[in-house]
Amino acid sequence: MHKDFEANFIRIHLLYHANQQGITAEGIQSEINSHGYQVSTQDIQRELSHLQSEGFLLGNNSHQYSITESGRSELQDVQQHLQPLYQEVGK
Repeated sequence: MHKDFEANFIRIHLLYHANQQGITAEGIQSEINSHGYQVSTQDIQRELSHLQSEGFLLGNNSHQYSITESGRSELQDVQQHLQPLYQEVGK
């Protein structure tokens, strides 16, 4: 899969899991890789930082990230677009 597509799928996963509970790069790596990705902790940290810079996640000094209201709204928008997209291309 092209890196740009993969990065977006990983970001969706990160938002989803951050919506469930606080996450760290180390703590979420095995979950992300269980979906077929081969990403390092550094790759995940980079994506978490990117999501934080966009205002979707809030990080603390222990590198734990939680979702913001903006992140929840973005996740809901993504979820609304995924269903029709899957129906169209998932066949």
